[in-house]
Amino acid sequence: MSDRLPPATRSRAEVHLRVLVPDDAAWVVEVDRDASTSLATGFAWEPNTLAAELDEGRWASEERWAWAIVADGRPGGFALVVNSDPRAADMAIRISHAFRGRGVGREVLRQLADHHFQAQPELQRLAGRAHEHNVPMQRAFNAAGFRMEARYRDSFRQPDGRYASEWGYALTRADWESGRHRRDAQGYDLHGLTFTLEETVDGPETRGMLVKFLQEGRRAIARYDGWDLAEGELAGLLVGDVLRYRFVHVVDARDGSSEETGRGRARVQRRGDGRLEIVDDWSDDRGGHGRRVLIERREG
Repeated sequence: MSDRLPPATRSRAEVHLRVLVPDDAAWVVEVDRDASTSLATGFAWEPNTLAAELDEGRWASEERWAWAIVADGRPGGFALVVNSDPRAADMAIRISHAFRGRGVGREVLRQLADHHFQAQPELQRLAGRAHEHNVPMQRAFNAAGFRMEARYRDSFRQPDGRYASEWGYALTRADWESGRHRRDAQGYDLHGLTFTLEETVDGPETRGMLVKFLQEGRRAIARYDGWDLAEGELAGLLVGDVLRYRFVHVVDARDGSSEETGRGRARVQRRGDGRLEIVDDWSDDRGGHGRRVLIERREG
């Protein structure tokens, strides 16, 4: 089976975690190199050095842990958990390309939460970061119940020397005790996805329209802009396949700028190629209305 099939067509992997041992060093280094991208840089380990650190117990202490991710019975990646203090821990996860798009990241986050909150009574927060363009990791955090809490500007040094921003996510002990991390999403998950205008069925066309969503449970917000629209934002509830929302944006025209508000009803559905599309019916408070079709943008 191809590793590049649409996510909707690929089966979920069976995942479990175990502590890394010295004999794992060679494949961990290989996975680290394989998984390293401009969105998640590698740790540049050397096999013998890593094996020695594992043998000495440096990655099985009160301050830090290293986990092997076993997916469908095979090495699928690794996870690192480091305690900044007894009440807070930070995570880093690397997953082999062969297992991406199969729910591995979400399940790893869930199992890390179960282990560390159970094993560390003082732990109050389990946190991680995702590059601002690393949509799969953002969606994994969201699907595992982690709340998006912050945007760290220019915090990630990229291979070309430039800096990018990161989104910060966290799961608290209260979240874990309530089972938030084990709740499956109801309906569609738009978190982190970007949509572009495919067709204007009715009403004025907004060329170059770009809509980016954030979602937590049923609550969804999006920022958007386009040819004559600037600084647009919508917020609403996604129940099943229908998003009902209110919006506000600025319209730039030759004679100046004006603010528009209104409401809409957007139906979400999946196309045959695995991408999501949104059929959006909107009306503004001045009596204007329209219908447009938005399509999920895929990178690459």
